[in-house]
Amino acid sequence: MSESFPTNDEDVPLVQKAQAGNLDAFDELVKKYQSTMTALLYRFAPDRADLEDMVQDTFVRAWKGLSRWNPEKPFLHWLKRIALNVGLEFCRKQKCSPLGRLADPKEQPFENLAANASPEEEVRGAVEEAQFLLAQVSAEDRTLLTMLYLNEMPLSEIAEHFGWSRANAKIKAFRARNRLKTILENHGYTSF
Repeated sequence: MSESFPTNDEDVPLVQKAQAGNLDAFDELVKKYQSTMTALLYRFAPDRADLEDMVQDTFVRAWKGLSRWNPEKPFLHWLKRIALNVGLEFCRKQKCSPLGRLADPKEQPFENLAANASPEEEVRGAVEEAQFLLAQVSAEDRTLLTMLYLNEMPLSEIAEHFGWSRANAKIKAFRARNRLKTILENHGYTSF
């Protein structure tokens, strides 16, 4: 006897149709989340061809694994987890770091832009500065903070991904935030 779980996930009807073999329903999910998966996977491979392959692989795996999706958890979190695994596998095969696009911590920090910088230059400068600062924390801390804040993964899923208990993941996240805060303070940032 199958139990029904209450959920606020608006994707449930589409996923259920897709699980029943409805390709149009799955196409709607792809259209809805394609840009989200592209943004998430861009961190692993900025090359357009590799990026497109990883996005496609994410949705192929999602289609094949729809029967394993747990309706108690949001579909998007499940999909992000698949994408993250695709990205990490890509990096293992390419023998590169998933955070390899970050600046070298030995390099000089990004100098402030001139007052007449264009908005695009300001954004590029802010990204370079953020990459420089993040490059100064350990790879584990960067990955943990990226999953938690940029990918918005629940702590329980991050713990499962790393093989940690939820309590251990919470402690590690707290310590990673504090280490990043110290780095930010050392570079003149005072408001958090």
